[in-house]
Formats: sequence, structure tokens, C-alpha cells
Amino acid sequence: MYPYIHLILPSYSVMAFIGGFVTLIYLYFRLEKYQIEFTSFLKIVVLGVIGCLLGSKLLFAVTQIPWLINHFTFENLIFLIPNSGLVFYGGLFGVIFTLSFYSRKDTAFKEKLFQMTVPAFPLFHAFGRIGCLFAGCCYGKELDSPIVIGNIIQFSEIPIPIFESVFEFVIFAILNVIEKRNTKCDLLKVYLISYAIFRFINEFFRGDTVRGIFFGLSTSQWVSLAILCFYLLKHDSKKIQKSSTN
Repeated sequence: MYPYIHLILPSYSVMAFIGGFVTLIYLYFRLEKYQIEFTSFLKIVVLGVIGCLLGSKLLFAVTQIPWLINHFTFENLIFLIPNSGLVFYGGLFGVIFTLSFYSRKDTAFKEKLFQMTVPAFPLFHAFGRIGCLFAGCCYGKELDSPIVIGNIIQFSEIPIPIFESVFEFVIFAILNVIEKRNTKCDLLKVYLISYAIFRFINEFFRGDTVRGIFFGLSTSQWVSLAILCFYLLKHDSKKIQKSSTN
């Protein structure tokens, strides 16, 4: 007889599953508010998952191109993307792309869709970073002396995943507050700018270089700079258009 079932589960996958489940429940209770049908919601979820996985793997694969050049074989080329890890920014923009593509024919629906889903981005990511902490990835730089909490928990590296997880939960709460107070506020813009600033600073304390370092900055820092530049240029162009019409 086997009265007990012993399972060994990957901690990152468990936290990603929990985060995904909580995120789906959160989005489900927002459907009525934004008048989005359940069938559309199912399509959005499927497309979002596909976009997230493909985008996160594709961006990681891009960072591995220098390695591929130095270790080029047709086998490495073919399995570059399938064997790639996951990069958050790639997954984020993969989701944004798929949602934009799905709602491309209806501007009003597109605005509703992003207002509904954007707060879910940091919510899911917060759980994912807890998974990173358990898995030992995305770690920070090594500390001169370990941080010991209650003689139980010890950190030998800067606990970067904890910092980011806390930030994501905070920005999730802030986005919900903003949504209630100003329904016309562009939540995607608020989230992307806030996260880009945080991530750019946070990367200086990272200890892993597997995602690629180019000209002294990590891949995520370059993406963060691109986001900030995009919105800065977009803001300037609007000011120019406004002044020309006046």
C-alpha cells in the first residue's frame, strides 16, 4: 500500500502556477466592469500565454547570439529558442503584442482591454519573482557578510527577487487606486515607466550576467532606457502638435 504520495515539484513552476491562477481570478472579476465577454476572455488568456512564452524565450535567445557565434553548429541554431530561458521583458512585450493584435480593429475595445489587464502584469510577475527566489535565479550580488533573519533565513546575495516582488505588489495596488480615481489614465504608460525606472536601478545590484551585458548595461537596462525614451519622445511630439495647432 502507498498511504502517502511524495512529490517533488519545481518551486518556480509552482509559484508561476499560483500567480497565474490568482491573476486569472482577478481578471475574471473585472470582466463585468469592462463589459468583456467570457469567450473573449478565454481567447485573451490563450493568446497572452502564447505571447508571453514566445516573447520571453525569443528575447533570451537574442541575448545568446554572441554565444551562438562562438559555438556555432546547426544543432545550437535550431535549439537556440527552444532551449532558451525566460526573460520578463520579452514575455511582457509578447503579451502586449498579442493583445494589441487581437484588438487591432476596435480602438475602444483595445483601450478597455488594456485598462482591464495591465494591473494583472505586476500581479503575476510578483509571484514569479518569489519563484525566482526559491529557484535561486535572478540573484543579486554577493554580500560581504550574509543577512541572517531569526537564525532561520540567510541571504548570501542581495535578495533582488524580494525587492522586485514587493515593488510589483505595490505598483499593482497603485494601479488599482489610480484606476478608481481616474478612469481615463493610461495604466499601461504608468506601469511601463514605473517599472522601467525601477528595473534600470535594480539591475545594478544583480549578480547574474547570463542575460547579457552590453556596453556596461544589461539587456533589461537597455530595454528600460528604450521604454523611457519612447514615452519621452511621444510626450515631446504631443507638445509640438499642441503648440502648432494653437
